[in-house]
Amino acid sequence: MRYLFTLFLFSLLSTTIQAQLTGTVTDKNGEPLSFASVYIQGTSQGTTTNFEGDYFLELKPGKYNIIFQYVGYKQLLREVELTNKKLRLDVKLEEESVSLQEVIVKANAEDPAYAVIRKAIAKRKYYKNLVDAYSCDVYIKGVNKLLDAPEKIFGVELGDMGGNLDSNRQGIIYLSESEAKLFFQKPDNKKEQMISSKISGNDNGFSFNQASSMDFSFYDNFIEIERNLISPIADNALSYYRYKLKGTLFDEDGRLINKIEVLPKRNEDPVFRGHIYIVENLWNIQSTELMVLGATIKQPILDTLVITQVHVPVKEPDTWMLLSQSLDFKAAIFGFTMDGNFTGVFSNYNLDPQFDENFFNNEIFKVERGANEKTLEYWDSIRPIPLTIEESNDYVKKDSLQKIWESKEYRDSMDRRNNKFKVWDLLFGYQYNKSYYKTYFSIGSPLTTISFNPVQGWLGDIDISFRKTFDEHNTKWLRINPEIQYGLSDKEWRLGLNFDYNFNNENFSRISLRGGLNKVSQFNESNPISPTLNALYSLIGKENYMRIYEKDFLRLAYQRELYNGLFFTGNIEYARRSQLENTTNYSLFRKDREYFPNVPENPSAVNELVFEDEAVIFNALFRIRFDQEYISYPDQKFIMGSKYPDIWLKYRRGGGDVNFDLIRLKVIDDFTFGLVGEMEWNAEVGWFVNDKEMRFFDFQHFNGNQTFIFNPDRLQSSFLLLPYYERSTNNWFVQSHLQHHFNGFIVDKIPLIRKLNLKTVFAASYLYTEEAGNYLEVSYGIENLGFGPLKIFRVDVVASFDEWKYRDWGVRLGVGL
Repeated sequence: MRYLFTLFLFSLLSTTIQAQLTGTVTDKNGEPLSFASVYIQGTSQGTTTNFEGDYFLELKPGKYNIIFQYVGYKQLLREVELTNKKLRLDVKLEEESVSLQEVIVKANAEDPAYAVIRKAIAKRKYYKNLVDAYSCDVYIKGVNKLLDAPEKIFGVELGDMGGNLDSNRQGIIYLSESEAKLFFQKPDNKKEQMISSKISGNDNGFSFNQASSMDFSFYDNFIEIERNLISPIADNALSYYRYKLKGTLFDEDGRLINKIEVLPKRNEDPVFRGHIYIVENLWNIQSTELMVLGATIKQPILDTLVITQVHVPVKEPDTWMLLSQSLDFKAAIFGFTMDGNFTGVFSNYNLDPQFDENFFNNEIFKVERGANEKTLEYWDSIRPIPLTIEESNDYVKKDSLQKIWESKEYRDSMDRRNNKFKVWDLLFGYQYNKSYYKTYFSIGSPLTTISFNPVQGWLGDIDISFRKTFDEHNTKWLRINPEIQYGLSDKEWRLGLNFDYNFNNENFSRISLRGGLNKVSQFNESNPISPTLNALYSLIGKENYMRIYEKDFLRLAYQRELYNGLFFTGNIEYARRSQLENTTNYSLFRKDREYFPNVPENPSAVNELVFEDEAVIFNALFRIRFDQEYISYPDQKFIMGSKYPDIWLKYRRGGGDVNFDLIRLKVIDDFTFGLVGEMEWNAEVGWFVNDKEMRFFDFQHFNGNQTFIFNPDRLQSSFLLLPYYERSTNNWFVQSHLQHHFNGFIVDKIPLIRKLNLKTVFAASYLYTEEAGNYLEVSYGIENLGFGPLKIFRVDVVASFDEWKYRDWGVRLGVGL
């Protein structure tokens, strides 16, 4: 009885020690003010309104001064006394009144805004470095909504997209909430712990919400959104912005706030536009409403992105912290139009947290196990931003739909429909799924696997794949991939079997087994030319660049991250290798010429080629990444990179009929140069410490290019004009590749051209081999070419130099997908 009484008393107390303040914030016409800030005066305890202007605050009983604030409107202070009963307080905010004498500027006189901005610029570093450490609570809600969707895309009926669209082809496609703890310590230590996560229609998933991804501080000189954008109070901001004082107002504490319009001097510059609010005498940021255009960051899909921030004082005399931030975007692609919002509420700041010595480490973000298992009652108790009616209905609808979607009956019915053979499967391939059992089977389209080369003639592949997943998050899976190929000219069947088992996504453990009979392989195992591109050059111009040989082989491979930042992958292969010869002279055109023999164009190739040998090849690779940062999800790890270069150490050993040892050391790094762009760079040195017995198969080959087309994603390890096997070597070598993406730094300064949203890029590649000496390529190109969202093309003009003397030049087309 005493236990029951104690439990009853505790339950009673738990319901009375919290009071609820709710209401709606509107303008004078009764229109809701979405994402307005509501907080206790002098604290960081608060919330924001939802899309319908509703707010919710849970506080202890007592008297409070509540501030209502919305960018462009006067602050409102209301004193309330809360008891154990829910109190509703609706408020109307008035637009800021602008005193004419404050904004009228005489002809040729400087706008008063410039004096304010200069003082804010002078205090930028002070406020950037003011706080030594803090911790706070973060709540984020993300909502993405389709405003219109096509009936079909690429001829495929979309329907209602799994129940996401209503009859107007509108609907929420992503709704999530998260609750986290955020920690900071100077100079740049940050850590985030997600406590709870909820996604509409997916109770097994984890939200994409992350406070660090909303880390836009306008006290930094640059804000990185696809490219570096200049802050309105950056050190050099006066060179890029115009400013207008739109008015002044007083907050509820009597502070004078300057409302300043921010305008670009040139529309194509990497800048924002909108309004920034600066506190008089303190010269800090009170709030922002700043917009960036998709054209500014060279993103054709994006229309606009608006960043709205509200800062509040948390410690006298001048410590203000971010209370709320909203990111609103509009975008369109392939007939879909959408908008989205991510709103974060930052509350309960502690400016004097005590951290253990090892609290900050390389794990910068962690999702707690069980974060996605919170009950509806839990979310109702902690949610600072009330759900709109549409959002509430979306949760109810999709939670109900999820139960249907995950049922065996539903999945079997969908599989029966989707597993039916359709005509377009001839083009895109056929899939047969048993999704309830997480089992998937596919076979590639015969039309896309047909190819040609002079060795095999016309050939066809049968590309089959079987995949079995063993958990909800796809961290453990098995994939089996048989391969069957037949050439009409050489009349050879070529068989292969690939087996991959991924069993730990926390350390990336995977074991693979591969085997083949009569398999065709390029001499350069990096496959410098794709079979499809080579087939086009062969059939049209009778130019065959692909050099291949045949092997029967069996290879066992294993990979794992041994320690954070130390990754290992290794394999051992037995292969019986033999040379292949051309069997056909067929081509659609150029009947008058012969194909070059299937021998790499290198003097050593003739000497080192044999018709058959047996080799045992061992490869080991270690990637060393110091101070590697990562984020952790239950049973998964995601690498976020490091501020230090990557170091790659590779070892290759040949046994059997061959006897050699190759060691390679490679360094990879990238840099950002503010507005000037980003640079990628790598350098590699390699040497054969033993070359007693080698075949040309085993030489070090370099990724050349003799076609008009190249892959921009491979340019960091490739050359644009170098013949494929001209400088293959079994001696020591050095190669280096550099690319600098100027983004819009150069073309944005050229009238008319800057309206095309182009980017420019400079590249250089260097190679030294003992036999051939120095080789250099330099190129300059234009990126972001294309139509609409398909900005996938790039054109480079490139020149090559042999022993520092001019050798050749050319134009190359890059196609990046």
